[in-house]
Amino acid sequence: MRVEFRIYKPVEDYEIFVTGFAGIGIVGHIATKYISRGCEVVGVVRYRGEPPIVSIEGGRLVLQNEIFSCGRLVGVVNNYGIHEAALYDYTRALANWVAANEFKVAVLFGGLDGRLKRGDELLRIVYTSAYERRGLPTGGAKVLEAGLQVVGPLALLTSFFEELDFPALVILPYADVTRPADPYAASVALDFFSKLYDYPVNTSGLRQMAEELERELEEARRRLEEQAKREESKLYI
Repeated sequence: MRVEFRIYKPVEDYEIFVTGFAGIGIVGHIATKYISRGCEVVGVVRYRGEPPIVSIEGGRLVLQNEIFSCGRLVGVVNNYGIHEAALYDYTRALANWVAANEFKVAVLFGGLDGRLKRGDELLRIVYTSAYERRGLPTGGAKVLEAGLQVVGPLALLTSFFEELDFPALVILPYADVTRPADPYAASVALDFFSKLYDYPVNTSGLRQMAEELERELEEARRRLEEQAKREESKLYI
């Protein structure tokens, strides 16, 4: 399958590539989408069979897989997911594109099942051999335990970076699997990223989203409990 990278506006002096996908807690997508806010869309990634969806956000047309730029950071936000049949070709082409454009490092965002959390740790990391060999920062975070696995497009992209001997870091905050989305976990990932690479990201908006989601879920639980009590109080003859 052919994957095309169409650049509208050339970018210079970039260093860091970022992206993420809609996995556990949709953390990877939320983090990438959030960090792209206020950035400039400089291109798109296109492939046959991509989701036939567009939408309007902030008064502009939002396409499927947009390339954005903010100073020394460039990333790809996958607005509507990646067609399963295209995952291999898409992630392979993306890894090759990043390596060919000589980024210094790739940072990938994902989520880790919160039921695996031990103590007060907030996240785990995974990195390629090239990342470790070059002595790039890890912030003292623990590596994902043996026996646990990264799956989906995040796993494919990481494996292609390993094959290309390219430095890549995967940031995996623990996410609540009982929720449809976990913006708090995304804020943990971005706070860690911000400190690690000295790239300012204000995550207060994500934390506010998490609080609003918690209130909505609590209200939904309350209504379900009230409905259950009403059902129990009914008399049947």
